Amino acid sequence: MTPSPRPEDQLDDLLLQRRRELDAQVARLVETVSGLERREELVRDSRASVERVLRMATNELDLREAELVARVAEVTGREERLRVGEAELAQRRSELGAVELKREAVERRERALADREAGIAEREAELAEREAELAELVNTEADVASLVFVPGVSYDLTEVEPTPLAPGAAFDLEGEQYEVARIGPSPLPADTRRCAYLVRGSEASADPGVGLNVPDRGQAEA
Repeated sequence: MTPSPRPEDQLDDLLLQRRRELDAQVARLVETVSGLERREELVRDSRASVERVLRMATNELDLREAELVARVAEVTGREERLRVGEAELAQRRSELGAVELKREAVERRERALADREAGIAEREAELAEREAELAELVNTEADVASLVFVPGVSYDLTEVEPTPLAPGAAFDLEGEQYEVARIGPSPLPADTRRCAYLVRGSEASADPGVGLNVPDRGQAEA
């Protein structure tokens, strides 16, 4: 006959079973916490992505709004010019006595205006082409300078080795960074050398030649 288990053994078995159940619950809680942490990380990444997209969309909208404002201003200006032109045309038409004369005059003026506009457009295209060629020529051709005019409280005219320089070129003098504003003749009398007029780097965006305190020949001799 099998002996009945003792109460102590039954209690140990019950405690062991409860411990296993608790361990299983703890494992499930740990897995749940890990899943929540992963979900929180995904939520943070998604939020950051959404914020980046919102910033990009906001910047794009601001840019498009600025373009729209500029276009509205342009259209408004064109409408104003159109109104002025229509007013002038109406006044000129009212000055004509006969309908046929008015029609003929208007047609002649319209044809003349079209011809003038075509001529102006052609001349503007030629002028733009010549300006582009001139700008390219100025930017590509260098001039040999033997003197440099340094800006400051009191000007400094310094002799340097003959160096090919062009407007816009960087120039380093005694540890200071300058930029060539223009190349011109020497301010000294009877001096055939070329002189590079410099500006400091922070002033490079200014109009070349503007603000250069170019000495006259009397000052240069002094």
